[in-house]
Amino acid sequence: MLKKYFQQSDINVLLKMLALKKTERLSIVQLQNLQTKRFKKLLRHVLQNSRFYQLYYKEHGITIKNIENISVTDLPPISKQMMMDHYDDLVCDRFLKRKNIEEFLSGSAKPKEKYRNIYTVIHTSGSCGTLSLFVYGPEDWAVIKALVVARVIKPNPYFYRKIKVSFIGATDGHYAGVSLASEVPPLFGRFLPFSINSPLETIDDKCNAFCPDVLSGYSSGIHLLSQEQLKGNIAIRPERIICTSDPLTAEMRNTIKQAFGTEPVNFYAGSESLTMAVQCERHENLHLFTDWHIFEAVDDDLRPVAAGTPGNLLLTNLYNYTQPLIRYQMHDEVVINEQPCGCGSPFSTIRNLAGRQEEFLWFDTADGKRDYLHPIVLVELFVAGLKKFQVIQTQRNAMLMKVMVEGDQAAVLAAIRQRMHEIFCGKKLDTTVKLTLEVVHDIPNDPKTGKYKLIIPLKN
Repeated sequence: MLKKYFQQSDINVLLKMLALKKTERLSIVQLQNLQTKRFKKLLRHVLQNSRFYQLYYKEHGITIKNIENISVTDLPPISKQMMMDHYDDLVCDRFLKRKNIEEFLSGSAKPKEKYRNIYTVIHTSGSCGTLSLFVYGPEDWAVIKALVVARVIKPNPYFYRKIKVSFIGATDGHYAGVSLASEVPPLFGRFLPFSINSPLETIDDKCNAFCPDVLSGYSSGIHLLSQEQLKGNIAIRPERIICTSDPLTAEMRNTIKQAFGTEPVNFYAGSESLTMAVQCERHENLHLFTDWHIFEAVDDDLRPVAAGTPGNLLLTNLYNYTQPLIRYQMHDEVVINEQPCGCGSPFSTIRNLAGRQEEFLWFDTADGKRDYLHPIVLVELFVAGLKKFQVIQTQRNAMLMKVMVEGDQAAVLAAIRQRMHEIFCGKKLDTTVKLTLEVVHDIPNDPKTGKYKLIIPLKN
């Protein structure tokens, strides 16, 4: 009990922040040695505690006996589908069961609420529309908080008050962004979320009243606030602006800087790891946190691509001992630079990061205005029993959801309707938008691009 109390304490986070500062002064070789040491420790852990990895690796001739001769590239990759199909065997805590976690999520909308008062749970449907769960133990979560505060927020200390941190995005569930932002240690600051699904006037009022020192959230959400600032609807002067989740385009960057007088910082995070890289403040590169991750860029056949060449990301998370992800196939395309950053940091960098490209859905409200559903509200949608889905805007105020479900079909469909009703109500669209659900056995990829399309908006 004392151990878990310490793991969840601000003191533990502070000690980890101090250790991170030491790591940043390592040479490239020393950093690689630290990464290898942590990889071996994680590999030993999964071979002792994860039934899935034990069997999966044994099929490829890998056991705990030959662990010292194994490098990360010797291991077979895993996919999201593989992870979810074998969830109960993959996790290293035998008390964690997929069914129980989904039941917890169905009854909890508070991002800070812990499963069994211990575990942080993140859910997402991702850009591929398939439900996935990610669980972090208290020690795993302490590493995340230390990384975010030390390398992303970088708070300027105030001796007369706490720093004020805000987040604009999906806030009514266990989503990655708000779960992370809401965990700003009380020792360092205060936190207030702005729901991207609220009417714009409500967001403006909260923003003006709180006047954040750190403005964080979806790039598109912060861009929206910058336009409100230029219109005179809000008047804030954040000292640091952190953009994540969706692409930060050059046009968005320029508008944000013009509105707030501050250069936004691009932050790379996901449900698989809530803190992977942050933009260098002297260069356009994003510094990869290679002390706590292994990043590989591979082609469609999972072969390594040359440095400077676009590739699909394989992620190894070195700090999550609860739900280990080793050579996990992400749906992100990256370009890992060959040369180190000109700032002198030992961390590898990425030049390009292709974020989600889903589009906004625009509808008529009851009072005759136009309002949108943010795509990430749908990307992060969770309903127990919903395996996969696709959203198609069929008319100006009509939406079709193709859904693949498991279990009690009638109950799952009712739960989907209830969740979508809540989302529509947030935008005052509940009386104007017609929702149709269609149960399907498969949702194919787009025949033109060969990729899965989660959202298909109405053209023109």
